[in-house]
Amino acid sequence: MQHQVSVKLSVGELQALLELVDNQLFRMKYIDPRIPGHKDNPEMLELATSAVSTLRGTFNKVKGFKVRSVA
Repeated sequence: MQHQVSVKLSVGELQALLELVDNQLFRMKYIDPRIPGHKDNPEMLELATSAVSTLRGTFNKVKGFKVRSVA
């Protein structure tokens, strides 16, 4: 069972954090697997993808962009 955590960030902080985690997710997906000795961790990749999606949705909502609801 995962616990929910709430954090207050300014829009600028959220944007900076989103850029960092988005870049890290790209690295996890496309660069790390090419490194010799890399071990896949699909659970961590799934959690990271979910976190980036949550942050992006929150940022888009704050900026007034339409946010698609996931059904």
